[in-house]
Amino acid sequence: MLNYVSFALLMAATAMGYQSLWGVLFLYWTIPNFYSGYAFLLSNVTRDEDPVLFWLIQIAWLVLGLVMVAADFFPSMA
Repeated sequence: MLNYVSFALLMAATAMGYQSLWGVLFLYWTIPNFYSGYAFLLSNVTRDEDPVLFWLIQIAWLVLGLVMVAADFFPSMA
């Protein structure tokens, strides 16, 4: 049920031009990856097997999430 509500909220926010919910979702996806050592791009990436790609993915999710949240709260900087 939570997935359906989340999906509906994300679609409504996107239709209204708000990107911050997507940004929060990107940030939410990043947190468990730090603890587990696993990330997903097009396939699983592990911190042990490919540390450079793992950290590049984490940095990308963090930056993208922060930029999307900032774009809604500080539109003059977007």
